[in-house]
Amino acid sequence: MNGNELLWPRGEKRGSLEISQAGDDLELGRLSALLFPCLREAEALSFASSLLTDDGETLRMRQEALLELLEHPETVQALEKLLALTEELDTCGRGVRENISALRLSRLDAAVDGLKKTMLRLGKDVSRQGAELLEEAGADNRYAQLLRLTHFRRRLLKLYTEMLSLLRESVRGKDFRSEVLVSLGAWTEEVFEKDRIPDTASALERLDAEWKGVGAFAIDVCLDSRRNITGLELYEVREEPYAKPGMLEGALSGEARDGITSLLAFPQVGAGVVFQEYLLSEAGYEARDKLTRLRDALTKLPLSGGETLLSLREALRFYTGAAAFALKLRSRGASVCTPQLTEDVTFEFRGALLPEQSYSGELPVPNDLRLPLGGSLLLTGPNSSGKTCCLIMAGQLLFLGQLGCLLPAQEGRFSPRDRLLTLFAAGESETGEDSRMGMEIRRIRQLREGMTPRSLFLFNEPMTSTSAQEGGSICARLLSDLAEQEVPAMLVTHFNHIWGELTERFRALGKTEKLRSLVMTAEEGPEGIRYLYRLKEAPPPPSSHARAVAAKQGVSLEALLTALGSRGLDMRPEDAGWDRVRRGAV
Repeated sequence: MNGNELLWPRGEKRGSLEISQAGDDLELGRLSALLFPCLREAEALSFASSLLTDDGETLRMRQEALLELLEHPETVQALEKLLALTEELDTCGRGVRENISALRLSRLDAAVDGLKKTMLRLGKDVSRQGAELLEEAGADNRYAQLLRLTHFRRRLLKLYTEMLSLLRESVRGKDFRSEVLVSLGAWTEEVFEKDRIPDTASALERLDAEWKGVGAFAIDVCLDSRRNITGLELYEVREEPYAKPGMLEGALSGEARDGITSLLAFPQVGAGVVFQEYLLSEAGYEARDKLTRLRDALTKLPLSGGETLLSLREALRFYTGAAAFALKLRSRGASVCTPQLTEDVTFEFRGALLPEQSYSGELPVPNDLRLPLGGSLLLTGPNSSGKTCCLIMAGQLLFLGQLGCLLPAQEGRFSPRDRLLTLFAAGESETGEDSRMGMEIRRIRQLREGMTPRSLFLFNEPMTSTSAQEGGSICARLLSDLAEQEVPAMLVTHFNHIWGELTERFRALGKTEKLRSLVMTAEEGPEGIRYLYRLKEAPPPPSSHARAVAAKQGVSLEALLTALGSRGLDMRPEDAGWDRVRRGAV
């Protein structure tokens, strides 16, 4: 078994979902960082992108494992701890590999090196010439390697036994039925018995006393203004940890440092760093007998599952992140569902929430979204009423669904997509060669070159830089062209008037049932507009509440006239037409 087999059936990566610019438009970076908090935003999105797939078997495998993990939060916590330990396990593994040549050290090597060190000690002071000799001696760093190899191998084995014990405890005795968790449990039990983990742990405890007896060292390199060495200080090998604060990592705490492990992090920079290997070689040479015994004893202890444990890192990151995300949603009162895979609709979500907003803050108003297979969905409503959030919600739910995650919704089903294509209103080009509309047309052309019937278009208020009549006509033609090619699309717009043209175009294509209109509702009252943040299926309203929205911000004809009147300017003509303007009749 390896980590890939926990993410992909039989360990073979299948399918994908191309998101390109959609990552920025749909705020998928921030969502990914919530899923995988141990990674920065860009890294989290890159990791999530590598796991996106349209393969149904892969998605069902991940969903089944997550469903079981939700019923065992203690297992999720144990796997999160295991994930953190894999980082240190990887560091120790690299340390062993980089110092592996220390396994070849022999008694003859020790005798030759002893003669060399005797010659170096003939001088009392370390001058520039002495520094050159030390640098040359440091190039032969076998004892530094012996020191590091022994440390890293010991720490590697201690981590290995801890991680296998933790993993075994987290999955043993659970009635898991999902392929992922059953496979993980079987492998853990097999390796736990094969490597005799309790015996290995006992052997390491016995070796701990000898490791501490190797001693602790305080090392300092003193340089003058010309970067000549004026002093080297290597304290004796001690049987107890050395408590003197120094320049080494952790020294500011003033705590005793346990053995030579504290020598492994040198914060030096510049000229002093060239002597690091020499100093470590000195420490390793002084403790060579004990280090050699420790090295030989540690290399005999079994470590057959170490590489597999490391390979679990990506799988653990996904399952713990996705499970913790779903558990957090549940704890906040949000519904969480396992989306079903279907070929009947592009997507259909009931009681859906915007994932990112549901994670913190006030829970958003749940809404239903349905997009027919190969059809178009028109979304209209007032400014600031939540239309763009609905569009982002659709994209984020599909993103989570094609990771194999559980969704913040009462029910959900979708047909996996191969591309998520977005166009959010663009600005002017940096060179000034293209207008905003020109850039949008160019972007649409580029997106259409790679689209397939299994792609999904999400448009957010395109073509607003031209006249409403022309912009609306372009949008209507665009949606009907996509529908003719069986490519589904969702359009947020203020061009309410395009509904008539759209219905005519879809009727001519024989696809009337593929066109739907949703309106984000709001109410106008004495105190202005009140947003309800709830969708209803209806044709676009004749008004987008633009006047009410402006009035809420104090921008209205009545407010303007009142402000002018307060300055002694009477701008009210006798023409009765002004009353009609104020009433919104013209």
